[in-house]
Amino acid sequence: MGFARGARLVMDGTELATLAVGQTVTLEVPQGKHVLSVCLGSNSSPQSTIDFAPGETVRLECKMKTGWFASGFVLTSKDGQTLTGTTVQAGHHGTLVLIFGILSFFIGILGLAAFIQGIVDLSKMSRGQMDRSGELLTWIGTILGIIGFLINLTLIIVVLGTGHRL
Repeated sequence: MGFARGARLVMDGTELATLAVGQTVTLEVPQGKHVLSVCLGSNSSPQSTIDFAPGETVRLECKMKTGWFASGFVLTSKDGQTLTGTTVQAGHHGTLVLIFGILSFFIGILGLAAFIQGIVDLSKMSRGQMDRSGELLTWIGTILGIIGFLINLTLIIVVLGTGHRL
């Protein structure tokens, strides 16, 4: 579903092209150093700085990283070498996770949302893809969220099990 939107090729902070799966694009780039990355939604490849020489042709491939907690892109050169660079850091959702965690004691489903978002964010923080300044808020919100969700779930099971009406 994400691929249907197309990945965006970004150079020096400016979007150059949107590409669908299997699509290629040829671009003329001014000589000198340029910072390249590929984005799909909030996922981004590490930024790669490439020094383009006059008349030089460079072929880059964008590959999706897959795995349990891996999402994003890797730019590789035509010989298959991963281009190195600094990771693009997204802003944290620590405050939102904490608010959902607190509200989960009253609205249980928000606890599940806090738990899932917290796990995703903590995973991104550990990989350096997200700002770590909200790590403590995220941990607290994640823990409160799962506690609030489990309390509400337990209450629902007890009420339904004893046949009482809400």
